[in-house]
Amino acid sequence: MKLRTGDPVFAYAKLKVGDIAEVSQLADAGFRVVDTALTFDRPVSGPQSSPRGPGIRFSRPEDREAVARIASRSFRFSRFHLDPSFPKHLADGIKSSWAGNYFEGKRGDGMVVAERDGVLVGFLQLLWTEPGCLVVDLIGLDSAWQGQGIGRDMILHAALHGTGDGRVPVAMKVGTQAANTPSVRLYESLGFRLTSAQYVMHFHGAAKEHE
Repeated sequence: MKLRTGDPVFAYAKLKVGDIAEVSQLADAGFRVVDTALTFDRPVSGPQSSPRGPGIRFSRPEDREAVARIASRSFRFSRFHLDPSFPKHLADGIKSSWAGNYFEGKRGDGMVVAERDGVLVGFLQLLWTEPGCLVVDLIGLDSAWQGQGIGRDMILHAALHGTGDGRVPVAMKVGTQAANTPSVRLYESLGFRLTSAQYVMHFHGAAKEHE
C-alpha cells in the first residue's frame, strides 16, 4: 500500500480476520486494530413473532430531533467510540449525523421508532440491499431503556413490515462489534447467525509513503 501525503490524515481499512499478512502490512504502515466487526444474517420466512411491547411504529419527520439526540448518547462500541484517538464528542456527533441523514434523504430506506409514555426512546434505521434483504443500518436506544426488549421489538416490527412501503423482507442482515456482547446476544436470540468477521483498522497522523 502507499500513503503519499505528509499532511495529517485519517484512514481506515476492513480486512477479513484470516488476512493476517495484509493486517501486518497495514500495522507496519501505522494502522491499528480498533474493532472486530461481526456480520449476522437470518432468513425471514414462515410465521413471525410480533413485538411484545407497545409504541413501535415507523418514524415521522417530527421525530428527527429526538432520534438525533438518542444517537448522540447511546453508542459505546462503534469503531469511533472504541478508538482512543477519537474524542467522545466527535464519535457521538458521527452517530447523530448518521441518523439525521435519514431525515434528509441521504441514508436509509426506512426507520422504526419506539415510544414509551409518548417519549421517543429508540430507533432502528434500515436499508434494502439485494432484493428482499433488509439491513439493520443503525440501532440506538436511550440508556435508561436498554435491556427491556425494545430493540428486539423494533427488529421484529421490521421483519414483519419491512420499511412500511409494502416490501416484506425475505432475509435480514446486521453488523455489530465483537466488544458489544449485549447486541451479539440479542441478534442470536432472534435467530441471526454469524456469517463473517473483519478487523477494522484506523490510521491517524502524518502519512509517509510506504510500500
